[in-house]
Amino acid sequence: MGKVCSGLLLVALISDVRTWNNVASVVQDDQYPEFDEKDNLEQTVWAPYSPLQDQCPDLNRKYTDAMVVLKNLEDGMLGDMCDEPECTKIIVTSNGLSAVKQPTRFGLYFLHGWNEHDSQGVKYPSYFRPASEQYVFYMHELGEWEYWHSYDRWVIGPVHNKAVGGIMIKPYNPEMVCPWQIKWFRTHRWYHDVNIPNLWNPVGNPWKVDDTIFIECYKEENWPKFDCPCKSFNITNEGRVREYHPDRLGEYTLLTDMHKEGYLAPVYAKVSPGPPSYLYSHHPKGKVWLVGSTTSTWSLRLNKLSSAEENDCPFDWQPDEEWEYLQSKKGEKEVWLRDTDLKIECTDQE
Repeated sequence: MGKVCSGLLLVALISDVRTWNNVASVVQDDQYPEFDEKDNLEQTVWAPYSPLQDQCPDLNRKYTDAMVVLKNLEDGMLGDMCDEPECTKIIVTSNGLSAVKQPTRFGLYFLHGWNEHDSQGVKYPSYFRPASEQYVFYMHELGEWEYWHSYDRWVIGPVHNKAVGGIMIKPYNPEMVCPWQIKWFRTHRWYHDVNIPNLWNPVGNPWKVDDTIFIECYKEENWPKFDCPCKSFNITNEGRVREYHPDRLGEYTLLTDMHKEGYLAPVYAKVSPGPPSYLYSHHPKGKVWLVGSTTSTWSLRLNKLSSAEENDCPFDWQPDEEWEYLQSKKGEKEVWLRDTDLKIECTDQE
């Protein structure tokens, strides 16, 4: 039994310590792979779950001690770089079109490690969001985006330390090493959209400006996780959604503990027969809701960015906030149409 516990401890420590390396392999996510039947893999980085309490008491004690050591390393790293060791979590948010076009890039992120480029010799903290397998990191070289020259950028994307992503932030002062300390009034922010050809580049420039993108040090009182009135509900439709996306219809129920993955809004899973389906929002205030076969793909969406509510739920909407469905997709071009017949009816209100 002792050897088994020791082996488990080694695995637990390796799974946490490896995040401090500059090695991360996360598969690039397609924007709308509903038609590709892509599976979504879940993972956690900073080990928010404890080991089983009824097995290996010595392992539980050693695991707890190891977490204390790793927490001290975490605090020391941020203290050295940013003078704010408490910012082990950050919020990435937007009230612009980037929240609709690149919804998986937003939400609550956890400290992952750091990024250091040989030509600079400066360490920048990196963050990871298990819910959508996205990283926030600093890059000194962006040569892989051929349209751009080499610039200093904060990148939000699926591969750490690689210029593949959906959000770019060019800070006014690159010497500011912590993303929540960026001086936003002179900082440029872009999201990836469809290529639009121009006189300088026939291929086009897919980057669009969105100056509502912000990164903040996470404080629970400012960004609390919130609940919606329904624990269970039924999605029905007699219009085009039933024709194009019938698997999204059915009975759904609330999932628990999803905030550990980086969600602040509730997440629901389909429980009626048929392929898996989820209703969810990566936006920390619930301003964009999605329905898809995984929590990183979607074929239905609800844009509530114009809402004046502090937090928004997907069960009621104004006339200009109707649900949209993905009618067709060819390459980068997509056609989204409204369906006013979609209904979400609570079957078990809190």
